[in-house]
Amino acid sequence: MSVPDPQTSSRIFDLIVVGGGITGAGVARDAALRGLSTILLEKNDFSSGVSSKTTRLIHGGLRYLANFEMDLVAESLRERAIIRRLAPYLVRPLPIVIPIYKQDAHGRFVISVGIHLYDLLSHEKDVPHYFTSNAEKTLQFEPRLNRDGLTGSALFYDHQILMPERLVIENIISAREAGARLLNYRTVEKIVSLDGGVLVSVRDSITGEWGEFRAKTLVNAAGPWIDAVRRAGGVEGKKIIHPTKGIHLVLPKLTDQALFVNSRDGRMFFIVPFGNLSLIGTTDTKYGGDLDEVHAGADDVDYLLTESARILPGLRMTRESILYTYAGIRPLAFAGKSESRISRKHRVLAEGREGRIITIAGGKYTTYRNMAKDAVDAVCRVLGLRTGSATHTTPLPGSLPAVYEEYLRDGVPELSAKYAIDAGTVEHLVSHYGSRAERVLAIARDDSRLRAQISHDSRDIYAQVAYSVQEEGARTLQDIVLRRMQIGISAFRGLPQAGKIADVAGAQLKWSSDETAAQVADFEGELKKDRGY
Repeated sequence: MSVPDPQTSSRIFDLIVVGGGITGAGVARDAALRGLSTILLEKNDFSSGVSSKTTRLIHGGLRYLANFEMDLVAESLRERAIIRRLAPYLVRPLPIVIPIYKQDAHGRFVISVGIHLYDLLSHEKDVPHYFTSNAEKTLQFEPRLNRDGLTGSALFYDHQILMPERLVIENIISAREAGARLLNYRTVEKIVSLDGGVLVSVRDSITGEWGEFRAKTLVNAAGPWIDAVRRAGGVEGKKIIHPTKGIHLVLPKLTDQALFVNSRDGRMFFIVPFGNLSLIGTTDTKYGGDLDEVHAGADDVDYLLTESARILPGLRMTRESILYTYAGIRPLAFAGKSESRISRKHRVLAEGREGRIITIAGGKYTTYRNMAKDAVDAVCRVLGLRTGSATHTTPLPGSLPAVYEEYLRDGVPELSAKYAIDAGTVEHLVSHYGSRAERVLAIARDDSRLRAQISHDSRDIYAQVAYSVQEEGARTLQDIVLRRMQIGISAFRGLPQAGKIADVAGAQLKWSSDETAAQVADFEGELKKDRGY
């Protein structure tokens, strides 16, 4: 039975966006800021796909210099600077050491040339300059490194984003505030091209209800599922996505210094500290399996453990020491013999009748804003509009009224006193929500039960659970824990507190006791998958 949405059933939008990852969220924001009537449809939760499976870096892609992709590196570094300017509460500069060994393909001279070129291309002149060091100095940076064959190192800077999911949510909220409709758990079942537009049939993935939406154009930003959306729209021809799988391992903290490691087969991977944990990844292998069930395999796990143990031989790294893993699919738009050398550039294609289905494929998390701009530019050409993107200058919803460090120094004590919550918790909330932290604090003030810290693993408080539902579109326990709060990337991932979190969420979402229990069971089952290698 079809159940129309009373707010949208009779409306013809300028644009339907399919996909609620970082690219789709960026497209919706860009389009709404240009004044286009926009609706976004995501079949699961916002950021539940590849956008939540990254190495948690905003980076220029130093290794792409080896492929002579200067334009991609320049684009990435430009976008890195924009993201840091717009969301300093989410993004932090991170020094990274490249240990250099005798057997490596590139010695200190070549690496030195590469990092200085990277420095020249950077738009962030307040970031310290890069440099190389000898073996003795390198071991001062990181004494746990393997000394055998070590000739030196190079140090460069990229940026860390602990929760890339938060930047997706910032774009989602920004698009909503600009007038867009954002709907998660809406599966696109069929796209029909009409004269002057498209008709999209949609099923609510939770309730099973059906609806239809009409628009003049559609942007397919479904990431790994792009070809499935194209099939739903009757677009024929070759697949345009070349999926590769990347996995990550999370272990207790291994190093204080982030490392960019050259493995024996020539692939590069990171060992990055975040909080009291370390993240190892990523791999890059062809993938032909189920896009909805992507998990770390034994071979990839053993590869990362073996190569990490070679670089850090004094540390005990076994399968048993892994806290959890995660895996995602890169929706690459180009093919190549070596997965790690396939270009991360993006493509914008006009497809369907009258070219009203715009497909945005490839790219990388860091360049999402520019990808979105190119896609909306294509939409505007179809609509005959002359309007430019404003996403590089328009503040995000969490934008701060002062420089981040100044806000922490002056604003945190003020908020702590105003809401009678300790400064550490306030600073934690600011680092996740920016200026929107005060809305979370207001919820905690209004209900003292929500002021409590959920776990010793994280400074998250129960007010964030309520806020996730009220303001950020969370509809399940997994949405809240794994994609809205830091507890989802902690050592125990909120599992011991799942029942209490579900009780708070259930009060917001009107769950019955049976539904609350089912949400906890589903959450527990999802976490088990990340230990199934």
